[in-house]
Amino acid sequence: MHKCPRFDLKLEYFVNTYKDECICLQLHLQLLRDIVNQQIDAQREYVHKIWREGQRGGIGEFGLPCNVITKQLISLNTSCPTLKNIYLLEFHPSLGLVCLIPKALEYVYQEFYSICRPKTASKASNLEKQVLQLVVDEWLTMEKTETFYSSQIQKDLFAEVLIEDPVLVQEIALSLLEVGADEEKKTGREKQLFILDSFSMLLELATLRHRLIEVATETAWLARFYKAFAREAGFGEFHLYLRPVHFESASHREKADHLPPIFITSLLEDDSCLARYIPPSLPLSIQEIDSHIGKFSFRTRDGVMQLLCPSGIRNMQLILACQVIQKNALLVAVQQASFCYLIQPPHALDAKEGNLSRTSRSSSASGRNSVSGSETEDLLLQATTPATSFSPGCSPGLLCTIKRPPEAFISIQLEKRGPRDRMLNTFTQKREAQGSRLQNPDEILKLKRDIIVEYCHKLNQCVSQHALRGQLIGYYNSLRSLLDDFPVIRDKYFIIGLPQGKKEEQDLKKNLAADPRSFHPRPRSLLSPEGCTFLNLWFIPHPTELLIMFKTLPEKVSISVLFVHLSCLQAALRALHLSLEIVGAFHNMVSYLLAFAQLGNSPNCFCALNPEPLAPDWGGTDRIGTELQEIQKMIDSLQNPLDPSKVAQLLAVHREVIFLQFDTAIRHRLRETFLSSGNVSAYQSVTVRLYHVLPPLSNSVIQSAFASQLRLPQLLDPQSGRTLMHFPWGTFLMDGGLFPVAINNTININYNMQLCLCNLSDADRRVAHGELLAMQFLMEDVLQNSYGCAVEDHADCQASLAKSKQQNLAETVDSSANWLQNSKLLLRHHDPVISRNLLRSFLILWKQLEILKAEWGRLKLGAEDINTVPLYKMFCEQYGTDILYPAMKAIVRQTGTEEEFGEPVTSTQHVLPPRGASEMEMKVYQLQKLLESLEIHMIHDVQKKINQEMTLVISERARQESSLPTELWKHRVMQENFSVVQPQIVETFVQRLMENYQESDMEVTFKKSHLQQCLTILGCDVMARERSNFETYSMFYENILQQQQHLLYQKEQIAGLCHGMIMEITALRAQLADLEEENLGLKEKIRKEVRHEYESLVRNLFVTCLCLKGKLDVYRLSIEQRVFEIISEVRREGVDNMIDLKKKFGSTKNNGDLKEHLSKQEQLQLLQDENIRLSKLVCKLKALNCWKQTTQKAQLSAKLRDAEKEALQNKKECLNAKMMAEPDMTLFRGQLTAVRKALAKSQADNDKLKKQLHKQLPQECSFKWEAFQQADELQCQVYDLEAAVSQRNVTAEGRLQSCCPIVQAVQEAVFQVLQLRSRVTSFQHPLSMGITSSIL
Repeated sequence: MHKCPRFDLKLEYFVNTYKDECICLQLHLQLLRDIVNQQIDAQREYVHKIWREGQRGGIGEFGLPCNVITKQLISLNTSCPTLKNIYLLEFHPSLGLVCLIPKALEYVYQEFYSICRPKTASKASNLEKQVLQLVVDEWLTMEKTETFYSSQIQKDLFAEVLIEDPVLVQEIALSLLEVGADEEKKTGREKQLFILDSFSMLLELATLRHRLIEVATETAWLARFYKAFAREAGFGEFHLYLRPVHFESASHREKADHLPPIFITSLLEDDSCLARYIPPSLPLSIQEIDSHIGKFSFRTRDGVMQLLCPSGIRNMQLILACQVIQKNALLVAVQQASFCYLIQPPHALDAKEGNLSRTSRSSSASGRNSVSGSETEDLLLQATTPATSFSPGCSPGLLCTIKRPPEAFISIQLEKRGPRDRMLNTFTQKREAQGSRLQNPDEILKLKRDIIVEYCHKLNQCVSQHALRGQLIGYYNSLRSLLDDFPVIRDKYFIIGLPQGKKEEQDLKKNLAADPRSFHPRPRSLLSPEGCTFLNLWFIPHPTELLIMFKTLPEKVSISVLFVHLSCLQAALRALHLSLEIVGAFHNMVSYLLAFAQLGNSPNCFCALNPEPLAPDWGGTDRIGTELQEIQKMIDSLQNPLDPSKVAQLLAVHREVIFLQFDTAIRHRLRETFLSSGNVSAYQSVTVRLYHVLPPLSNSVIQSAFASQLRLPQLLDPQSGRTLMHFPWGTFLMDGGLFPVAINNTININYNMQLCLCNLSDADRRVAHGELLAMQFLMEDVLQNSYGCAVEDHADCQASLAKSKQQNLAETVDSSANWLQNSKLLLRHHDPVISRNLLRSFLILWKQLEILKAEWGRLKLGAEDINTVPLYKMFCEQYGTDILYPAMKAIVRQTGTEEEFGEPVTSTQHVLPPRGASEMEMKVYQLQKLLESLEIHMIHDVQKKINQEMTLVISERARQESSLPTELWKHRVMQENFSVVQPQIVETFVQRLMENYQESDMEVTFKKSHLQQCLTILGCDVMARERSNFETYSMFYENILQQQQHLLYQKEQIAGLCHGMIMEITALRAQLADLEEENLGLKEKIRKEVRHEYESLVRNLFVTCLCLKGKLDVYRLSIEQRVFEIISEVRREGVDNMIDLKKKFGSTKNNGDLKEHLSKQEQLQLLQDENIRLSKLVCKLKALNCWKQTTQKAQLSAKLRDAEKEALQNKKECLNAKMMAEPDMTLFRGQLTAVRKALAKSQADNDKLKKQLHKQLPQECSFKWEAFQQADELQCQVYDLEAAVSQRNVTAEGRLQSCCPIVQAVQEAVFQVLQLRSRVTSFQHPLSMGITSSIL
């Protein structure tokens, strides 16, 4: 997905480039599809082999891969599927290794890229297309590795019939246990140990076979390359093989102790000493030595059982060791041949001219004896530049032919013959010496194994010499290739060796002698011929010189031949190893300096191939030269600069320091700068790239591509010596790089450093440059601070030693000696090794601090990564408050200057470092604080987990059930799963029904009884199913209810605990707020008291200063006045002397001018005196004015303080008055509220009465009106009756009896009128009362 076309802007159109990119993707896809499809087929075959008998269940099938259900094929990608269709539940873990294919292709492409070095994007894409096409062709035409070996080896080693079948291997393991049980009956512990040993032995045997196949495969491919190189160099194929001579038929070898020839080219003229033996197929290495030990078979069961014993395991280990030595020898031969290329010019050069030019060329790191060579030398130098992966090709204007020198060839037969003959002589001598005691086959086998082990060690030493020479050639080729891009640096600081360059030993010895009266050029050699003296770091020898380096050591000593050979092997190995350490470290440092100078150039990869002219901002060639001179100065400042081990140690430590410095600057300082300035895009760009770029530049563990399934045990460091001793092969795979058997393992430092900053703008690159320079200055400060501390500690130690002579020597001598030793070491920090070790310790401490800081920040902020500006600001504030300020406080507390260290006013204010504190000390204290904080966090996590477990245990204990507390072992996120078993009712019914039937052509007949029986059984099955379902569902729901009840109970407990914790936290927060407020008040009070106490003192000091200033002014004016007076006196005396001289010599000139000038000067002097007097008066007035102002300010401050006190007192009184009036106000407010409520209630009642009055008033008025009318009518009737009575008064008596009813009726009418009036009156009274109350 990340692939994009690389367009070449220099071309007219981009169609061809786009086509090349598409072809690259198609070839990549084709290769990936073929590999993965083949792997899927192989895995299907393997799974089918395992489950050929079906799954039976049981513990015996544990650990086996899952079976593939071959029912439904699916496509993982419907649009354009890359892989073949797979089954729905098909899973192959080995397909996870597909991610290694792009890494391998990228590695191959980078190798070809470094060889061809394309200048444009179109050439780069064309190169990638050719590389991918080559890989695809190799994959399609690749032969099986076992075809290189004989048919017998194919059957015994490569056959997959038995040992690749897990079922058969399991049967072998069980039979092995049965055999051990039959031999001896063992107790429980012994039986367990026996089972463990048997399993370990079987596992070891399988691992040994896997490793042997792997090594044999690599040997076969390397043998092909070796034969091709042999033919190219003019040697025969027989140099690869050694004629087998077995122990039983061996005789004494006369020439076994003869050393091999120094120059391999002598075999081109006479190779009669070699055997022209060529076997029909490639043998195993053990088969060239012995046939009995090399006899094994993994094809049959009996053969595997014979190997499952201690003797068989040791034999297989020895076979593997011999094959590994063979593979290493071939690898070394191929490596040395591939590194040694010679490009010959079309015209041969005269030998004399070549010698003259070689002697004229000489340079050093200081450039004092840099002499440019002749044109012939330059042509020869261009001709000798190798066109390999470590140097650019030859110039296009120079026609040349590439040739491999015959000196680069290594004869495997010649290297193995000497150790093999000495091994056979040793066996013959021991067999003759022991005689009959070697009749036991086991003793003979043990003797053979011991002798073969010794042979492997000797052969390994010979192979190691060639390996070291090959790596030296590779480093020097790479260094020469790097310097070809910087001809100015190369010509000024380096000496380039030429082929067949002769060195005179007298000149070497003369140059080593220190003679300040004469100048000698540096020797043209890295080490002395004996390998014990360091000579010249700046000499780059030719590969032909490196091929014979230290091969002439046996000629220097005259002792017995065998002892000389062994001792010289050790001396040569040591010298070559020291040379490789020096050259490897120096190569990396030069690569770093050249790459650093190119960081300021264009980030375009194709422009980076032409590094000059370099950007001046990044130092250019001047900085490179300065750093190279600094390296030479460090070497010269060593106590013994001629010791190669000290030089190697210095260069290794310096290399580690510069890479750690670059890593720290990019990983921490630069990213923090970008993030603090808000440049998030630059921060993200650097962050994404540093995880891919910085690990190759450090000593971090890089796992091999072949170690994905074979890992080291946990808690083992792959870089420790103990791990290498116990697990050598595993350690090699875990820390040998991505491809540990590669020919070239040099790191492209320039590419990695450019990739760090490739996506940054010019402004961001300038920021990066500033951070890198600041890092360099910081390293210098660390060294200076450490030196100052060392001087102080040394002085203290000397004082303690002087006191110890007068006091108790027994108590103080040990501590003083320790202090003295440490201070002496630090005082010798000018020793570059000690200073570089100090810087390395500081940088490692810094990296540890940054890692812990990032982890602490993630825990504190609860974020996965601090990659935004707000998060970073929060982190800085939190870190400064919790870690940085307490650490600085601890430093000043230790030094006793705590009162000088102020507290930051705000959280955003930076915490300044204490005075005199070093960077290392500050980082150590910060690291301690971080470790304490992280330990506290871990303790809290453990306590939290323990509380959770205890809560769970308590809840389980409180359960009122007799079942086991299974909840303690259940996973927290476990859910209830329910599945119903599907009964085969229909199938069983049909099967039972079809058991007894009669079939004809058209119908099937059943008996009635049989059908009835089948139906009855069917009904029973259905009822049983229903019953089972009911029980299952009921149990399922009961479990769910029980689980929910349990969860509710837990939540209630947790809620109670949470409530208590919340209340406690709230109380603590309130208490903390009160304490903080009280603390702030106390601090403010103390600050005011201190100000008040020191105010008068400050005022007095100010007044005193003013007085002193006034006195100084008066004194200055007095001095001026005195000087003027002296000048006047001198002038007066001078005038008098001039007049006397005139008189003496008889001058006739008038002296009036002199006297007039003198009088004017006296007047001027009077004016100056008056001016000085006035100036004194002005000074006194100024002092008085300042004193007045100071006094007024003091009075004003006192009044202000009194006013503040009065205001504070008024505030307190106001607050007290408010507090006293608050209860009364509360009471009045309550009463007012009650009155308001009563008023509202009365108003509501009045409103109701008004409404009632408005409703009843019309009815009452109408009623009163009717009553009054009735009364008036009755009264009229009464009046009429009275009138009638008065008229008939006469006849009243006569008719008295007849008028009685009328009288009664009148009386009743009067009575009714009275009652009506009383009712009206009583009705009027409440109305009048209601109206009165409403009015009130």
